[in-house]
Amino acid sequence: MWGLYTRHRDPAMRQRLIQHYLPYARMHAATLYAGRFGDAIEFGDYFQLASLALVEAIDRFDAGRGVKFQTFAAYRIRGAILDGVESLTERHRQIAARRRIQQSRLASLLDTSSVAERGVLAHLAEIGIGLALGYLLEDSGMIAEGEPAGQLGPVPQYAEVELVQLRRCLLEAVAQLPEQHRHVITGHYLQAQPFEQIAAELGLSKGRISQVHRAALLSLRERLG
Repeated sequence: MWGLYTRHRDPAMRQRLIQHYLPYARMHAATLYAGRFGDAIEFGDYFQLASLALVEAIDRFDAGRGVKFQTFAAYRIRGAILDGVESLTERHRQIAARRRIQQSRLASLLDTSSVAERGVLAHLAEIGIGLALGYLLEDSGMIAEGEPAGQLGPVPQYAEVELVQLRRCLLEAVAQLPEQHRHVITGHYLQAQPFEQIAAELGLSKGRISQVHRAALLSLRERLG
């Protein structure tokens, strides 16, 4: 097969080579998957990385150099899997951290300690405003990296301009907040810091940071009218 493919680069022969060596790629994927340290990455991801590396190895292999294809491909397949898994693992960590931050934020907004004083509708309105302000403050909105943003649909150009202007006004309002409020808002929304980290920096409890966060959002709401 290699002789025919090397001479003619026939697509059908290339596909036969891929199918022939696919179990070899799967074997390397299974070996590395068995030695994994966590379950964040599924075997399908390992196998996909191995398959892509196999195709690249077939395209780059030079049979005239006297090296066995399996030897040539093994290095590429294992390297591609290890690099790919490292990248996927880091991405999973970032997404998980982003979700934890958003959960803490929502928990802060959902605090019901003073619902009796404000009323349920006022409390729901406060939650909605808090989420909207969070959307404007974050560079990428409320969508975590790696999640499909296209589900929201395209944003009209005029709306993008209005969002930019509104965000600029909001950042100016943040700059006018009291120091502690400003620290919580900029740290949480602009630097993606969880409440625990901000609490450690300010020497306060996480619960107190949650209260400051909620108060800062209310202050921003009042400043923006």
